[in-house]
Amino acid sequence: MSKYYKNTEELYQIYGYFLEKVLGDPKIGPKIAKSGIIIKFIYTDPDAEITIDLKNKPDKEGVYGSFYLGKCDIEPDVWSKQPADHSHRFWHGLENPIAGVTKGIIKQGGKVTAMLKLLPVIKSTFQQFPIILKEIGREDLIVTK
Repeated sequence: MSKYYKNTEELYQIYGYFLEKVLGDPKIGPKIAKSGIIIKFIYTDPDAEITIDLKNKPDKEGVYGSFYLGKCDIEPDVWSKQPADHSHRFWHGLENPIAGVTKGIIKQGGKVTAMLKLLPVIKSTFQQFPIILKEIGREDLIVTK
């Protein structure tokens, strides 16, 4: 059972808000978009899928990429499968993705090196995730060391 998420809908609500903020951020969004890849995150407990399209023109104005909550037909360049709780701690800057892969917590496939190149760019979002949780009234989900 997930420590942080009651169900898939709650995960989508939180990650959807987070991705809107990050992909719309004029400092971070363009840097992330430069990767030009499509990433699929597959979560367990609760089961969920989020696809981030940084390859095609965004479907909305003022953002630097599109994202889809739930299954979608877009073919990813790279995918990552992990427990939702591990991802939650990652966005707080508390989990190392490379260590997660070596320990077997995270499974990946496709152009993994392209996704790893995003790590230095997304590190600045670690400070934003707790702020976003506060904005939506979910201070209870903020993780500290």
